[in-house]
Amino acid sequence: MGFIFACSKSVDPGGSSDPYPSIDQQRAALANKPHVTPTRILDSVQIIADLEYLASDLCEGRTPGTVGHSLAINRVLTQMRATQVDSFDNSLVQDFNGFNINGTTKGTNIVGWVQGTRFPDKYIVITAHYDHLGKTFDGKIYNGADDNASGVACLLSLAKFFKNNPHTHSLIFAALDREESGIFEGANNVINYLDVKPGLAKVIFNLNLDMIARSDSNEIFACGIHYFPSNKYLIDETQNKTNVKLLMGHDYGSLGYNWIKSSDHYAFYLKNIPFLYIGVEDHPDYHTPTDDVEKINYSKFIENCNMIALLLKAFKN
Repeated sequence: MGFIFACSKSVDPGGSSDPYPSIDQQRAALANKPHVTPTRILDSVQIIADLEYLASDLCEGRTPGTVGHSLAINRVLTQMRATQVDSFDNSLVQDFNGFNINGTTKGTNIVGWVQGTRFPDKYIVITAHYDHLGKTFDGKIYNGADDNASGVACLLSLAKFFKNNPHTHSLIFAALDREESGIFEGANNVINYLDVKPGLAKVIFNLNLDMIARSDSNEIFACGIHYFPSNKYLIDETQNKTNVKLLMGHDYGSLGYNWIKSSDHYAFYLKNIPFLYIGVEDHPDYHTPTDDVEKINYSKFIENCNMIALLLKAFKN
């Protein structure tokens, strides 16, 4: 999640104009949510392996201009190639220029896609940023397990699943660079790229995954219904198929509460492209060197990833 527009655990201001109940009301309604048999359609082994690699000391916090950042790119690219997703330009790699970070202006997005079965000319873009904050001056590593190795690991598993089980709509899988500066260079670049191929008029939805692992309270948020209320059905249809409490919120009010500018979905919002941002509220390890895999409950993380797959499957034209 971006540094400048970082989210925070603020009190629910209770927007009466919203197309959903307040967070307190949602929590009360879900307090005794019935247990369901967990859905496991994604490759759990791959998810954990990718999470652990990207959040390892080997990747040095995945900040641009470092060897660890290059290793993270290679991991994502290798997994995308193994999935055999298609590319728009005979390459999954989309390089771009941005601001100077660690002596380099180079940014790298990894973008692949799978053609839809019924609506091949309508595209859903699934995004997750793979960069993070690197090291401190005294050598402590910001491994960013939740932020955002978790989202990238889920994205890669979604690409694998939907390659083998195509969606009705075409799906674009974009692992984005340079989110942590807070100016979303990777997201803005992919918007410009998609404006040419396949054309933004054909992009109908963005699903952004950022910090999806640490649902310590068994809660995860879907941000964006305030702006695009017609997508509320996605939450309603997914809620009773998962054991995670999928809450709507953090999409109105003051900056600390409103996550609209907190991650890569903001670039899509500015183009009036409907979006949902899936993520957890801040935890004590957010943007610290202690955001490590040891803090993640793997069972809950896998549940979250499969919930996201179900949400995608529920999408209708």
